[in-house]
Amino acid sequence: MENTIIPPLSDSRRKKIKEIVKFHYGIDADDRDIDWINKMLRNHYTVLHDQRIIRNLVTVNIDKILLKHRDKIGSAEFERMTMDKLIFRYLTFASMCYRAGIPIATISLCRTALEGGLKEKIAEKIAKDEKGIWEVIKESSNLKLWQLVQKAEDENIISKGEIENFFTIDEKMKKIIANPRNLLDKYIHADLPTIIAFLKEIGADTEVIGNVDLIEKKKIQVQTFIDKIAVFILVATSRIAERLYF
Repeated sequence: MENTIIPPLSDSRRKKIKEIVKFHYGIDADDRDIDWINKMLRNHYTVLHDQRIIRNLVTVNIDKILLKHRDKIGSAEFERMTMDKLIFRYLTFASMCYRAGIPIATISLCRTALEGGLKEKIAEKIAKDEKGIWEVIKESSNLKLWQLVQKAEDENIISKGEIENFFTIDEKMKKIIANPRNLLDKYIHADLPTIIAFLKEIGADTEVIGNVDLIEKKKIQVQTFIDKIAVFILVATSRIAERLYF
């Protein structure tokens, strides 16, 4: 409600906060810092609340990609799999980061999910026992993502070019990024020229108003649409996870 009032920070809650940060992080917090952060968060609560609702709606919708399989295999098996397999663990973290408003972390964690997920799936496919699975994962630790994709194709875990297809919006996209999966790396390595070209190709280019230099303008353009790209990548990675295990 518009008139919702957040209770003031009591002395007991303030004391509890101090105890927690001291015990877990070794931080000696004082009242001034706690009150300053408390005030800052309160000032942003109303402003950010609608955006938090939107972010949660987005992730709830993406979650349906995997959740639809829960009834097929049973809740217990679904929970076991999503908690046990690396690709699902990192996807969970990626989704949490998007809800928290950190889209660049979503993109980075999706890459980790894909890399870790392929290593684990390859090991499961070619190893003969539990010990063998660990050995295969160690052997693949130095492989780059494109090498893992190639190995997964060689082992018939996925079809040739299948991973790229999950990251392809349309064929025009490939004019800018020959292997669309590399969009993950473009953001992680701040490849501004390629990102800008990609945004223009998908019709996401925008005018920056104000007296800013060219580099600053391009950085603003990249950041403006990072939410959209993070959602696109989160969906693609979720569909890959679905493909690998469902």
